Amino acid sequence: MIQSSIESRRKEVVAGNGVVAGGHDLVAQTGVEIMQQGGNAVDAGVAAAFVAQLAEPGMCGVGGNGIICVYSADQGKTTIFDDTTVPPAAATPDMFELLPGQGGFYGWENVRDDANIIGHKSVAIPGTVAGLCSVLVRYGTMEIKDVLAPVIELAENGVEVDTRTTVTIARAMKHFHRFPILGQLYLVDGLPPAPGTFWAPGDKLTYPELADTYRAIAGGGADAFYKGKIAEAIAAEIERGDGILTYDDLANYESDTRELHEEHFGEYRGLRYTPGDSNFLTQTLNILENFDLVRFGPDSPTYRHLVLETMRRAWVNYFAFPREPGLLSKGYAAEVANRIRLDKAEHDVEPVSPAPYQGGESPVRGEAKSVSGHDTTTLAVADRAGNVFNMLTSLGNAFGSYVAIPDTGIVMNDHMCNFDPVPGRPLSLGPSRRPPRGAHVPIFFRDRKPFLAVDAPGARRSMSGVIHALIHCVDFDMDIQSAMEAPRVWAEALYEESFLESRIPEDVQRALGDMGHRVVSMDAVASGGFGRPTGVSIDEEGKLHAGADPLYGTGVAGF
Repeated sequence: MIQSSIESRRKEVVAGNGVVAGGHDLVAQTGVEIMQQGGNAVDAGVAAAFVAQLAEPGMCGVGGNGIICVYSADQGKTTIFDDTTVPPAAATPDMFELLPGQGGFYGWENVRDDANIIGHKSVAIPGTVAGLCSVLVRYGTMEIKDVLAPVIELAENGVEVDTRTTVTIARAMKHFHRFPILGQLYLVDGLPPAPGTFWAPGDKLTYPELADTYRAIAGGGADAFYKGKIAEAIAAEIERGDGILTYDDLANYESDTRELHEEHFGEYRGLRYTPGDSNFLTQTLNILENFDLVRFGPDSPTYRHLVLETMRRAWVNYFAFPREPGLLSKGYAAEVANRIRLDKAEHDVEPVSPAPYQGGESPVRGEAKSVSGHDTTTLAVADRAGNVFNMLTSLGNAFGSYVAIPDTGIVMNDHMCNFDPVPGRPLSLGPSRRPPRGAHVPIFFRDRKPFLAVDAPGARRSMSGVIHALIHCVDFDMDIQSAMEAPRVWAEALYEESFLESRIPEDVQRALGDMGHRVVSMDAVASGGFGRPTGVSIDEEGKLHAGADPLYGTGVAGF
């Protein structure tokens, strides 16, 4: 076991029956309570995901989207429930009016009134409810009404806000005059709710209208959301604001459920894994596999350098060829790795064509500059039977489109921003197209049994959290809490700088500068981060472990 010299701030949770790691203490505690009542990891994950909508407002909600990866120990199956961005049927490549210049969402062309990220036209079909109900029916052991019972109680009684929630709401306030219903949901006497202090508890947010929405889902499952009164209310509000989401879009929606087979799995250091739905993650791990990271150690300048160079090149290739299968080949990764020098950073990185690795098929050049999951949350669950639940769930940007549906407590996503607003490009809008697969909910297997599931929110920077957590666990054999906390680095195509957590020792930062990196040292919390990883693991003795980076108000629990 190789440990970082940076000591952990949180003790690893180790348990025998069940563990949960999520974005808030209430999320983790609710998941454990469901398992204590006899539920499995899937029951716990579904309940915890609904609680996240209350405890982490702005990050996720029933009006959002997400992806779930589940391993069923009883059936020996790994299944993806993909409810990421699906455009309404009326979506067209030219639906957004372009303005001169770039600098819009993730560097794409500007859109008038930011209509692809704010307001009714930015709303894609919400998939969260469909995914959670589908996974519960397929692999859960409890009824939806029982899973939602503690969620409804919390919605009615209220959730005490923490500092992260207060800041998230305060940042969104400039939009509340345009979207007053949102302000009614989240302000207290017209002001952001105040977190607690040593002397007094914080304000509580109650969600009576959302509790009624949950009651409807508890009584009728996904149909209660996608058909009937709730769907009618959503469609009416979107139409009122000149959006394109319709009742039929909702009524016809189903979770994209895909059972994974051998050809869907990758291999890293001899370990079988599913990347969830992330081609970028597979490309990155394939490149890093060409280097003996253990030889360098987790605190060395060379290790940091290799991660930075790999991430930068992987993003350049991803942006250039977002849908090309050749990016996933081991041969392609070896070619990219051969271009990385151990002693020197390179800034003007050119993409490597995947054509030789896909039967000579000419690749289509793209201008992709976006992946799903901006203000997002994640959670992971494992139980003693070996079931594993790993989920990423999001409204898009904080509070999504800012559109709230009257009398329902529902806030709608802004996931139409995941499409290039310029027609004719690989990621342009269309009624049947999705962005390239990018949602990372990886599960790793040892001897065909799951032993590790990690994830992280934070837009593209979430990949820093995921990649480091995986390397720390797999290559350096860290316990999962240490793996979550060890400081991280981040680089990508849009920036020449190499971003480092300020906790990385100064001598390492100087050494990276000497290699040619344009080092920017950043406080992880103040900067918005290097991902906010959460994860669970199962050791060879069957003990369950949970870890999460405590810098961001995450929660872990077990029993």
